[in-house]
Amino acid sequence: MKKIKIFAIAAVVSVALFSGCKVAQQPQIVTQTEEEIVVSEPEIQPTQGITFFAGTLQEGLEKAKTENKLLFVDCYTTWCGPCKMMKNYTFKDANLGDYMKDKYVSMAIDMETTEGEVLAKKYGIEAYPTLLFLDKYGRVVNHQVGGIGAEALLSKAEQTVRKSM
Repeated sequence: MKKIKIFAIAAVVSVALFSGCKVAQQPQIVTQTEEEIVVSEPEIQPTQGITFFAGTLQEGLEKAKTENKLLFVDCYTTWCGPCKMMKNYTFKDANLGDYMKDKYVSMAIDMETTEGEVLAKKYGIEAYPTLLFLDKYGRVVNHQVGGIGAEALLSKAEQTVRKSM
């Protein structure tokens, strides 16, 4: 009986607290000309952080050769907690993103796709996330297994560039 009363009180308090909450909406921009009123959404600013190349590993390697850069590959799965944390925090760091744009072609490959399974077999990937730093020929220069913060990843990326020279 006591548990029911506690549950009922908790439910009432929760409803009272959250009844006033609203979802924040983006403001609309309204401009007016002589003939019409135009309502548009504000421009979305480009995101900070690493810009991932969308393509196959082979296309990424070709781009790395053309641009004379290394290839950074985030080997992730959709169910991996540390993978999600890195996607939401580490990879959005502005300093890391600037450095990676300058020195790397960056890719993110879902390891549960056909290409991901082939990649896992080729490079012996058994845990996620695994971050690969490859030269333009696809050889591993450095790697990281497990989640990592932006500063540590930046340090590892810089170390890898020095190592590959």
